[in-house]
Amino acid sequence: MDKRMPVFKQTPEIQRLLSNAEAIRNLGIIAHIDHGKTTLTDALLAGAGLLSPQMVGSARVLDYLEEEQKRRITIKASNISFLYKTSAESFVINLVDTPGHVDFAGKVTRALRSIDGALVVVDSVEEIMTQTEIVTIQALAEGVRPILFINKVDRLIREMQLKSTQIQEKFSRIIANFNNLIETYSDPDFTASWKVNPTLGNVVFGSALHNWGFTLNTSDSRITKFEDIVRAYQTSEIEQLHKKLPLYREIMKAVIVHLPNPRQAQKYRISRIWKGALKSRIGAAMVECDAKGPTAMCITNVQLDPAQGTIVNGRLFSGTIKTGDVLHQVNSRNKLGVQQLSLNMGAFREPIQWASAGNIISLTTQDNTKAGESLTDISNQYGLAPFEQVEYVSEPVVTISVEPTNPSNLPALLLAMERAALEDPNLIVTINKETGEYLLSGIGELHLEIVAKSITGNTPGLDITTSFPRVVYRETITKKGTIVSANSANLQNSFQIGVEPMTNGDLNRNENQPLVSGDHFGQVLVYEKNMLANLGPELPSEIWDSIISGFVFASKSGPLCGEPMRLVRVNLINSRLSGNKEYRTTSEIMHGIGKAVFGSFLTAKPKLLEPYYKTTLSTPMELAGECTRILNARRGKVFSFVPKGSLAVIQARIPVVESFGISEELRTTTSGRATWQLTFDSWVEEPERLANRTITEIRKRKGLPSEVPDSIKFASEE
Repeated sequence: MDKRMPVFKQTPEIQRLLSNAEAIRNLGIIAHIDHGKTTLTDALLAGAGLLSPQMVGSARVLDYLEEEQKRRITIKASNISFLYKTSAESFVINLVDTPGHVDFAGKVTRALRSIDGALVVVDSVEEIMTQTEIVTIQALAEGVRPILFINKVDRLIREMQLKSTQIQEKFSRIIANFNNLIETYSDPDFTASWKVNPTLGNVVFGSALHNWGFTLNTSDSRITKFEDIVRAYQTSEIEQLHKKLPLYREIMKAVIVHLPNPRQAQKYRISRIWKGALKSRIGAAMVECDAKGPTAMCITNVQLDPAQGTIVNGRLFSGTIKTGDVLHQVNSRNKLGVQQLSLNMGAFREPIQWASAGNIISLTTQDNTKAGESLTDISNQYGLAPFEQVEYVSEPVVTISVEPTNPSNLPALLLAMERAALEDPNLIVTINKETGEYLLSGIGELHLEIVAKSITGNTPGLDITTSFPRVVYRETITKKGTIVSANSANLQNSFQIGVEPMTNGDLNRNENQPLVSGDHFGQVLVYEKNMLANLGPELPSEIWDSIISGFVFASKSGPLCGEPMRLVRVNLINSRLSGNKEYRTTSEIMHGIGKAVFGSFLTAKPKLLEPYYKTTLSTPMELAGECTRILNARRGKVFSFVPKGSLAVIQARIPVVESFGISEELRTTTSGRATWQLTFDSWVEEPERLANRTITEIRKRKGLPSEVPDSIKFASEE
């Protein structure tokens, strides 16, 4: 790794420019997998003097993880800061290289929050593919302005041997389809100005691998016509193309001229990415990209370094951060001390003393934090609404169970899973010690495979086994249940509980909001879309805490098949407690509460809920019928069909369990001409004929008796 990158001599000059927002460009590179993003990044770093030109395409500087090098794909969003100089000015380029595979779409979404402009890379042979469209749509929704790089033009010449007129027809089709995305999905205020036009210089044509590129303007001045490029390949004079048409120069010119600086971008982006009051002091500071305003930073990525601590990457939208500062975490309400401030250099970090609004920076801290956290000044801790309003392209609803090959390594596995959850905002870790399952929930199969490999890779000596991917379900009720009385295991405590479906008022209740019951205030707790309400006399805090533990235990693993409960209100009607403290321990109270909840739950007409995706699918009109057939065969329900020129835009809902393999089927059936995105939509009652089978299968997998127990097993009704 050390041989790839020279000493960062640019750092002092970059530090001087960090306070000049007009001299900063926050740029992301987005595209479909294998369309050349990482090779392009190498080419740009070579142009900036940070990489030998001979290593373009093989260094993969920002793909520094072992799995990225091995698979030759980008897994995480990496960034690097470098200097770009024109004859008159100097600029700081904060460059972000993002994943292209749909399973890492969540990391793309977070990266988009930190950038203002996007260089969209399109393979000239394959043209605009699925992930290109998905991520471009997401970028437009985030207010990120795009420009276009049509890559791998050499393939059109050498492999396909197209004539110049045929190549130009391909270019025109790619540009038209790209502008169609902007027309359809961008803010109407920007549609006209954001469309790309080769004559303006915001479309670059070239080859990242061979490190050359041109716009129509440079084409006119440095080569006579496109036939000169064709001739260079025919005569093996490719090196001359790089000398005449260096890709770095053309890309950077397009970036500087056509993409906004942070001061320009934040005027229209803040209202899209932050839901606080724009007229507040901190809101106005972010809109103006004010370096003297209150600190407002969005954490986009977190990494744990055993030697240095927690490495925090993110975008600073207002204020100035210095080494030694102590900041406030808005979500967790904890402090975060800035031990070191750095610029990102791929796998490296260059220390700096301070950074101001508009920059993408790295903080080293010894305090715990998570991706998605928002940071502000201690003095302004109640003034910043959290940035965590990111809408992911997909939700973590695919799950695998994980266990160590050697049981003695279980503590190491649990620590590794916790670390993975901190670093990956799209990963959910569930540890159910009662069932013995250790679960990882992610966006897709590849996502979970990479996480599993990172767990073993970051923990020497740890070997694990994983299950096949599966879907997580929810258990709910559809009517008011019978009031059930249940005893603790020692028969010294008794609890009366009745469950009922939650109402809209329950869903909107704040955890700390008192519950009015009759003529007194009761104790209440909202947990994971379930609610516990004490309708009897107020209980001592230590007893109430034990009752909460029993409620949480029941909520995490319902009686149908041990899946989490959802939208269940648990009413504690009354309780009879032993006068001897030794008989009313937390475990005894938990036991009684859990039994009473399960007993009432099973009388309330319980149902199994399955997760559904919402899909928006664009396809040529002639293929719409085939796409609809595929959706219908997978229990999908089409609810919108809108013709848009030669395209049909189909919106449907489909069970997550039926979505496995749909990407391959759609891609094969439409020859790659259809594009789609999947977003988590809702939990839907599974049809009874399928639910019975699903419940049986889950119970068998978890080692439970095949039959759902009767409520009388838990308690007698009163």
